[in-house]
Amino acid sequence: MSWKRSIDLSRPLVASMGQHDPLDGLVTCLQLEASSSGAEPSLRDAIADFAAMVDPRELATGDPLGLGGLLTDARRLAQLGPLGPEADGLVEALLTAAAVGLRHWAAQPDLGAPAHHRLAFRELGLAIGLAAIDPAAWRGAGAHAHLDRLARYAPLRAEIEAFWLEPSHRRVDTWLEHRDINDVMLATSLVPDGFLVLRPPA
Repeated sequence: MSWKRSIDLSRPLVASMGQHDPLDGLVTCLQLEASSSGAEPSLRDAIADFAAMVDPRELATGDPLGLGGLLTDARRLAQLGPLGPEADGLVEALLTAAAVGLRHWAAQPDLGAPAHHRLAFRELGLAIGLAAIDPAAWRGAGAHAHLDRLARYAPLRAEIEAFWLEPSHRRVDTWLEHRDINDVMLATSLVPDGFLVLRPPA
């Protein structure tokens, strides 16, 4: 698949594909299909295509933005209920991969680096993902053992947010060069339910 194309969709702008690219397509199509009224065209073929490209054994990453994506994708799927064979075991696979990657990332010295050596939007992507692992927000008991293991990393969210809430850290070039996305990611991390909760309680 090509995950980034020209404006007229005539050519790919990025020639390579990572495992998280078809995963994003799969989760998005599953969500759209689950929320369909039935009048829209079916996405089952697209779901099958994306699912064929996703290898659950290859999802672990040490990238904080990718880790946040694994956690938020798992939360999205958990809210949708039964989704068909393409999603069987996917939530557990995402949480397992996130646990592997978090263990690796937390052992690195990244959080001790000065602001000009850090990319806020990548760290804040992880912070948003960490907001997704609150066990009380998940239905069903299937994922709770994974969530309990991931809970040890939850304090990293406050650490990341506190760092980027410091005004001096938002004046460095690495913040200003990506200011638009950094502002959005920080706001989302501070009030994550608007992004993470698909079906607010009545």
